[in-house]
Amino acid sequence: MATLAFLARRLGTSVDALLGQEGHMPETAAASLLALSDDATRKRDVATAAKLLDAAEFLGEKFALEETKREAALQRAQVAFEQQAFEDAWARLAASKDDAESARDHWRQGRALVLMGRIKIRARDYREAADLLERALAVLRTARASRDPVRAHALIFLGTSLVWLNRLEDALRRYREAAASDVAKRDPAVRGRAEWGIGWVQRKLGRLDEARTSLLHARESFEAAEELEDLLRVLQNIGQLDHEEGRPREALRHFHHALRVMERLQRPLDRAAILTEIGRAHLTLGELEDAEQFAAQALDETQRTGDPVEAAEAQVVLGRVRLARGEVKPAVEGVRRALSTFRERGLAGREMQVAREFGLALKERGAHPEASEFLALVAESAVVAPAAAASSRVRS
Repeated sequence: MATLAFLARRLGTSVDALLGQEGHMPETAAASLLALSDDATRKRDVATAAKLLDAAEFLGEKFALEETKREAALQRAQVAFEQQAFEDAWARLAASKDDAESARDHWRQGRALVLMGRIKIRARDYREAADLLERALAVLRTARASRDPVRAHALIFLGTSLVWLNRLEDALRRYREAAASDVAKRDPAVRGRAEWGIGWVQRKLGRLDEARTSLLHARESFEAAEELEDLLRVLQNIGQLDHEEGRPREALRHFHHALRVMERLQRPLDRAAILTEIGRAHLTLGELEDAEQFAAQALDETQRTGDPVEAAEAQVVLGRVRLARGEVKPAVEGVRRALSTFRERGLAGREMQVAREFGLALKERGAHPEASEFLALVAESAVVAPAAAASSRVRS
């Protein structure tokens, strides 16, 4: 009765009204519990979500409500994801996906695939993430979930994976599709995420004015929706844009704002990325001690989070600091390790960008033998890529 009274209050009805739904009371109660647990998870109140899921699972088992059991299992995986228990979340999602597929429950199968793709993005396995998210979109089309937010989110996360794989035009198309969706028109948070992605790609394509417009629109949407985690990311991107446009002081202002938002969120997982950007801005300003301090902090953070790509980015900044001090050998060793990480993770575009910039920096310092090593990588890539493309055309 206490649970029923709680549900009635939250749903704006009475216990009598709930009990009056003859023959459907268990289904109604379970659906209400699951709606409330989903809301609690979105608000990151995982303790409340877990209690509500306990009650929903009890009803599912007692009354053999198969759909309730599938939904509760999927939401358990979501809770594990929010708690950053990614191994547990992956195991639960794999089971949920298989159960939904067996039941021809395409909507929950697609949702499971989207979350699995997000885990692969966190692990920096972008090829696998893109594959999972493409499959999710295909399944969600079967489920006719065009108006469901999960489809727009799948497009956005797929765009993120494609950016990291340097498939920028494909990524831009996915972000624009998400921005044009009915969901984005109704939901400022979804609209902001799509605009953020569009701005990110435009920045990488060198369309800096368009990028700034899109990123500022995204910031407005996140502020309206009070989505601090997304606001954090767009502040970071605006800072990167300022840096690329030759305004490192403005960039630092946005990066430090992002750090303050992160402290409010108490989510230190992405702290290394912002610390690296702060170090890079100080390097541009010639403030080597500050650059080294922030890049070293970023590297320490990656030891805690286990993020090899962000560790490589911090190593690049440290390598440039050492080179500026004339310490050529340790600089070269650090950047070599970074390039190896980019190569292992399939980030060929980033590998070549760093190799070119560092090779030219070595050349300016007069370290010609070392410079030739890095510039040769770039030249080799320029030769291999067209050959690979031609081979692909012949096979097709």
